[in-house]
Amino acid sequence: MRMLAAGTFAAMVVATPAHAAAPSAGDLVVNGSFDSGTKGWWSSKNTPIKVDGGRLCAEVPAGGEKSWSAQLGQSRVAFEAGQSYKVSFEATATKTARIRSVIQRGSEPYTAVVDGWPEVGPASKKFSFVGRPKAGDPEGQLLFQVGGAAEAYTLCLDNVSVVPVVEHVVNGSFDAGTKGWWSSKNTPIKVDGGRLCAEVPAGGDKPWTSIVGQSRIPFKAGQPYRLSFKASASKNVKIRSVAQLGAEPHTGMVDGWPELGAGQRTYVYNGVAKATDAEGQVLFQVGGAAEPYTLCLDDVSFTGGE
Repeated sequence: MRMLAAGTFAAMVVATPAHAAAPSAGDLVVNGSFDSGTKGWWSSKNTPIKVDGGRLCAEVPAGGEKSWSAQLGQSRVAFEAGQSYKVSFEATATKTARIRSVIQRGSEPYTAVVDGWPEVGPASKKFSFVGRPKAGDPEGQLLFQVGGAAEAYTLCLDNVSVVPVVEHVVNGSFDAGTKGWWSSKNTPIKVDGGRLCAEVPAGGDKPWTSIVGQSRIPFKAGQPYRLSFKASASKNVKIRSVAQLGAEPHTGMVDGWPELGAGQRTYVYNGVAKATDAEGQVLFQVGGAAEPYTLCLDDVSFTGGE
């Protein structure tokens, strides 16, 4: 079966030391801790699987032209349009290898809705990816595509989970135009080709002298949050992306300074809220540019606080 690599949202990896995880409420994965053996899981004929020491281990073959030429996964992972999902799992491999972990439609065109390419190795790590599908599918699939290996190796997985997460950004894919978004008067915005594009002026002595953003973003003190987005710019620039309090002292909860250029890239920043605020903001502060340029954003997401 051919599995296409097209994606609506490619979230970057967060890798942390692995630890035991309790089953999550609303988990779409069946038997993600493998307490029931391989129940609910399948693999391609060239990639035999078994449970060993409480983990699902696959014998990955060498070769294959495409990532989907060897794979293991689970079917009937039903996802809904507009709902954000988090895929998380722990993984080790007897050789360092890059694999693809993906939630996708179960039939042509096999569109990916959460897509990641983690590098796995002998040290156990936990990986997580977040995405938001533009269309739902009751027959979706969660796959680990491992084809194309230079040498055969053993991949082991544990605590595999797919859970819905609360999305705090409205219209982050800009399917509804600029609804929910605003900008400072010196920074006009419009939707062009499905992206929100802003004409950034030159000048300004502070980043906040030119802003694109969204208000009424809630925070809860002590809770973790994740800001992700795709961005490109007509010139190489550094901007500030921040989720912050909506009033003085405008404390940043999640703060990043991405470097942008002509090629669209995905950026992810994580943080823990220092205070509670029902009127927070997600902002792209772009003041202080040496020359005017065009900034374009897509798939803006702010999740957490569940």
